[in-house]
Amino acid sequence: AEGMVRKVHGGVEYTVPQGCEENWNSGFTTRLQRNCEAKVAIAEKALALLEEDDVAFLDSSTTCLHLARAIRASSLHRLTLVTNSNAIANEFPSFPSSFTLISLGGSYNPQLNSFLGGMTRDAVQHLRLRKVFLSAVGVSVDGAFTFHENHAAFLRELVEQGGEGVLLADASKFGREALFRICGLERLHVVVSDPLLQAAPRAWLAAAGCAVH
Repeated sequence: AEGMVRKVHGGVEYTVPQGCEENWNSGFTTRLQRNCEAKVAIAEKALALLEEDDVAFLDSSTTCLHLARAIRASSLHRLTLVTNSNAIANEFPSFPSSFTLISLGGSYNPQLNSFLGGMTRDAVQHLRLRKVFLSAVGVSVDGAFTFHENHAAFLRELVEQGGEGVLLADASKFGREALFRICGLERLHVVVSDPLLQAAPRAWLAAAGCAVH
């Protein structure tokens, strides 16, 4: 009655009052416009972690979409990209023909603009990924978090399969948690953030053995 929450598919979400920080559990289009400059800078730094003939997973985050765009404009020639992102798959026709895309199907999630569920998780069991690029809505000393149960389970399995886990997260994500934990910091190899990342999160990451870029 007071307009503090609104009903969404599968539950409710908090409605941020006018003048307060924008809701961080928002749709894909809204998130694509948020902290755009930092995400582009993070994507450029993450690009340096890729090598010719890599097999890399890119998740459905807006930061990974920026990474995909950086890859398309780069000097790399031979990459295999695996993704459950509808946005990245839609942009792939503009990639060089020497690139390979493996697009994972499943149940479409409109808020994440991605495919998730049992079919998606079954598909990646047959793949050997060298690098797993992912993001999160929150990162704390206890790990990386998301609002979506299927999303957390899917990314957790990818990180645990043995590929090098690379978390892409701007400084605004740190010091927050959400309902579902993706993984602990010790499961990540590299965290790529922006210069605004504070000393405390850098200390958590160092203690967990994560390289910070």
